[in-house]
Amino acid sequence: MTAFVPAYQSGKLFLRLLACIVFAALFLYHFNPVGLGDMYWHLNTGRWIWEHGALPESDPFTYTTQINNPDPGQGTAPKNYWQLLTLQGFWLAQLLYFGAYAAMGLWGLVILKATIFVILYALLWRTMLKSRVDPLLGLLAILILPWLLFRYDELRPQVFSFVGVVLVYMNMRSAIEQLRSGSIRPAALIALPFIMMLWANLHPGYMLGWVIIIVTLAGTVFDRWRGVERIDRRGLRSLFLWCTLALIASLFNPLADVLITYLGIVQNQFAFGIDEHLPLYQYARFHGQPLLFYGVLALALIILVAIARRREHIESSQAFMLLGFTAVGFYAFRYTIFFILMALMIGMPHISALAERYITRARALLLALILVAMSGIGYFIFQYNAWKLGPEQTYYVPVHAADFVLDQRPPAPIFNAFEYGGYLGWRLAPDYPVFVDPRCLDFDVHNAYQTARGGHYQGVFAKYGVNTVVFYLRTPLVNSIPEITLYLLMDEHWDLVYVDRISAVIVRSSRNTLPAIDKSPVLNYMQRTLERTLAAAPDDTQALVQYGRVLQYRGNPDGARRSFTAALQINPRLRDARYYLDALTRQGR
Repeated sequence: MTAFVPAYQSGKLFLRLLACIVFAALFLYHFNPVGLGDMYWHLNTGRWIWEHGALPESDPFTYTTQINNPDPGQGTAPKNYWQLLTLQGFWLAQLLYFGAYAAMGLWGLVILKATIFVILYALLWRTMLKSRVDPLLGLLAILILPWLLFRYDELRPQVFSFVGVVLVYMNMRSAIEQLRSGSIRPAALIALPFIMMLWANLHPGYMLGWVIIIVTLAGTVFDRWRGVERIDRRGLRSLFLWCTLALIASLFNPLADVLITYLGIVQNQFAFGIDEHLPLYQYARFHGQPLLFYGVLALALIILVAIARRREHIESSQAFMLLGFTAVGFYAFRYTIFFILMALMIGMPHISALAERYITRARALLLALILVAMSGIGYFIFQYNAWKLGPEQTYYVPVHAADFVLDQRPPAPIFNAFEYGGYLGWRLAPDYPVFVDPRCLDFDVHNAYQTARGGHYQGVFAKYGVNTVVFYLRTPLVNSIPEITLYLLMDEHWDLVYVDRISAVIVRSSRNTLPAIDKSPVLNYMQRTLERTLAAAPDDTQALVQYGRVLQYRGNPDGARRSFTAALQINPRLRDARYYLDALTRQGR
């Protein structure tokens, strides 16, 4: 007897196979080298917590940061919530990172990152399926996500908030559906306190879980008042009970009282100039990626049109959440991903409903679009996969400079690039505490760093006793020459002892015991780079000032004067150009 497979079963098998292929491709897409952003200081903190069996109360990685030091006779210093949040607010994620590293080295971190992102995509797809989104349309939406979220593809504890937002929203929607059907204690609702407690110890973004829970409760009450909510009184009491328990459970973390001053923490981040807090349009423009802004804008407009056409079907809580997440998503890039996730979970069911009559006839088109998206993802897998490039991101990470410091032992303390701080803290601890790292724990130190980085390093180095500088040759992403590297190369009191394609190690001559390297080839390279920059962008004032300094150093005062004057004509408020031009005048050159 010949076996017969019904058509609908065959369709399910095909869909499962296609979903497996899509998620496998997404795993490989995120299976790329790690090391950008904040990963290393999180890894370093995880190691410290494991070794000491406690959470850090002072900064173990820098020699400059002051943590809660009161003036004599003033009693206990007030809490600095920004410092406490950074030191203790991610402890469980940091232990998880260090555990993955201890088990499998950097490959363990690569696997962990790819796994977390695939879990995010899988939860998102499941949420859409439970909201009756067509499976192929849902897969296509999932495949669009990597193009919108590529700047979030880092192993930072914030990835747990990505998952947390989807998980809490999914559980709240599932619980409400079960309560409407007469269930009093849905499993999705009972799981909520455990989810929130776990999330609160992984990342402070659990406050977004508060937003989802509270807005859902408020919207449910509002819809019941309007007479459109089907949950009875017992169900409503159960909903409020378990949601209250979830909110209370989230307070079982080392920094529950951070909630009180979270706005102050965000203001500190603005003060430190963190680019992730730029509005989405400015962030995309700053990084030269306008398609990031226009892609998110297109998604917002499509969702808005779909919901407007089906406004009678959207619940109050969903409308409130979508409005709020849209506002913050465009207000600050850091929150854009949460808008994208909420837009897909709330908006895709309405898009699917509007397209329902066309989807059956358009399945071939949906499959073609999925294949196109898969081919694009396949290209990135081939180009940037960790199997090809290795587990560590070495393009921006000073691996060889750190090796040199550990091997040759230049004199401490060191002054390091801000972007290098996390990695150098991880590699050089405890022998070489760093000057600064991406945690931005001390505003005064950050200001001193910016002063020294801009070329005015003498006073800063004297204050902190700096003897060795580890800095990059070209500024990451922005791709400009940092003033401090250029000016130290022209300073006879400092020796170049190491250089590679991305980094330089420069030591104070009076403390140097290592062989000095001829600076001329590096200076020649920088001069040619500045000349190319000015040929392409004659109005680049930073390059004009730097080029003037090089010409001045190399005995061409007339050329230097022209360069400084050109910079001042473009921007009369440039203090450095004015200072150097006045110095030339005083020297009579």
